[in-house]
Parts: sequence; C-alpha cells; structure tokens
Amino acid sequence: MFIDAREGVSGDMLLAAMLGMLTERERDEAVVALASACSGRSVEMSVLDVEEAGERGLSVAYVSRRQGPEGASRNEAYGALAEVEAEIGSRSTTGRRILDAIMEAEAKAHEVPVHQVHLHEIARAQAMVNIAGIGLVHSLLERAGHGEFAASTITTGRGIVVVGHGAVRIPAPACRFLLEGMLHQPGDSPGERATPVGVAAVKVLASRQTDDIPVSPLARSVGFGTRRFGGRLGRVAVVRT
Repeated sequence: MFIDAREGVSGDMLLAAMLGMLTERERDEAVVALASACSGRSVEMSVLDVEEAGERGLSVAYVSRRQGPEGASRNEAYGALAEVEAEIGSRSTTGRRILDAIMEAEAKAHEVPVHQVHLHEIARAQAMVNIAGIGLVHSLLERAGHGEFAASTITTGRGIVVVGHGAVRIPAPACRFLLEGMLHQPGDSPGERATPVGVAAVKVLASRQTDDIPVSPLARSVGFGTRRFGGRLGRVAVVRT
C-alpha cells in the first residue's frame, strides 16, 4: 500500500482514502459504525462520493450539532479514543500509536512533560473518530494482507493558520516535530495542507518514504478534503501495488 501525500494529508482525507480500499460490505459496515459513534457525540458524519476534473473518490464530512469541549488532558484524550474504538469494534493499536505520536510532538512543541499535554482541536470528536477510524480500517486491510504502507513526500502547505493557541506559521509547531526525519515540502499554495493527525498517521503507518510513485497500481482510492488550494480540492491517494 502506498500513501500519495504530495497534495497534503489530513485525518479525514486519509480515512476517506483508506475506506475506499475496503470491500463494499466492509466499507458500509465501517461507515455505519463510525457514523453511530459520531451521532452519540452530537456530530453528523457523512461519506460523500466526489468527482473533480475526472478524478473520483470519497470525502468524509462532519457537522457538529453543539459546541464541543475546549480541550482535553492527556488522560481524557486517551479515554475518549478508547470509547470510540470500543463503540466501533476496533481492537487495533494503530489509533493509540497515532495519538502517542501526537502527544509526544505536542510535549516537545510546548516544552512540557507528556503527561501535562492539553489538546485543543485534536480533542474534538471528529478528530478522535478519524484516528479510531484509521485504526479500524488499517486492521481490516491487514486482515486482507494489505497492512504494509510506504508514503511519498508530504506537502505541508505554507503561510499562517489559526489554532487554539492563536496564529502560527505552517507547519504548526506540533506538526514540525512530527515531520522530523520525514520527507516533506511546503508546496506552492498557501494554507495548511498537512494536519497533525494526518502526518502522525503517515508516520505510524508508513515504514518508508519514496517519491518513486507506483505508476500501474492494482487499485487506487482518493480521499478528498473540503478546502481548495490553488482552485483544487485537497486530496490524498492510497494505492495498492
């Protein structure tokens, strides 16, 4: 399996692309479970078919029916992830490993011990569902013999983004620490093209990075985002070679 992150990567985009690699039955069951977990947290989840410029794929969209928490402590975040994983029937360790990577990066960014990390955007139900969902789908792909991943260079975007701590330069501090030792580039368009959840997921899933992009894959799935960069929807592709 290969993650093509040359146009960026976020949690929802990667989840959408990975869902597209499942059988129809597996995908339907996973989406029902994830949507149910969202509904219990006053969030509506939709998985949409998207076509742009001849390329088709999926997009995961969320709508919150009420204001979520302002943040979460380390223990609260792990507890929230465990609750979602239990509800969707995921026994995968991948989600926790993704959250581990985020916690370590946040601790470095704020120069505090890991147990003192307090999450903001990533504490929201949508982010926890993305993390748990990626773990669930990864376990299903592993069961089918497709659990090994490589990845391309990650395009991060450029400019300024506003987060819970205020306006920061892209990539945001935690993302910069996650990207250490990884191949990445800013790209040409302004805006945040790679999020901490997306980068952490690639860091956990991919054993290596290469720009030798598979040209004749056996299967290809595109996960679309909701933002446009240079007039083009953000997207990440997952291919099976």
